Amino acid sequence: MSDNQHITVRPATTHDIPALLTLMDSVLTWLVARGRAEQWGTVPFSRIPGFPDLFTGWTAQGAVTTAERGDTCVGLLALAPAPPPRIPRGLIPDDAAFIHTVMSVRGPSGRGVGRALLEEAAHRAEASGAPALGLDHWAGSAELDRVYDQHGFVKVGTCEDHANGRPTLNTVRVRPLLPS
Repeated sequence: MSDNQHITVRPATTHDIPALLTLMDSVLTWLVARGRAEQWGTVPFSRIPGFPDLFTGWTAQGAVTTAERGDTCVGLLALAPAPPPRIPRGLIPDDAAFIHTVMSVRGPSGRGVGRALLEEAAHRAEASGAPALGLDHWAGSAELDRVYDQHGFVKVGTCEDHANGRPTLNTVRVRPLLPS
């Protein structure tokens, strides 16, 4: 068992779904309260039709990792073996792994969680033989630009995401993992 300062990263199980959805909803609420509704919209993830089932499926397939401090969920990572269709071909190397979602609780209990989850993603991608790790994020955030720059993700282009029924411009980034 870990103490409240130590971050434990482990594969999520379907038993973790309520805590993971609560985390996602709380991060969304935090973003909306700061005027960043463009990033993910305003509807809580737990109330998006079909999303809880989709997320449960990802979790059952082993794509979701949870980060905990003590017995509290403080972060999550959804890692896939390929980018989603919205990413233009050629921006991310073939066989690269893709971070669909990485998030952590806001405030002191979330410190270091994003870093731990990004390193977990890189470790898992390298272990699978992926040459790189890709992701996309809302292009309207200088904070996200800074964070991903610090973790070795290089901007390679943009894409449009049509989640929530409206277009959102996203930045596409790649972190090389293995020598070419």
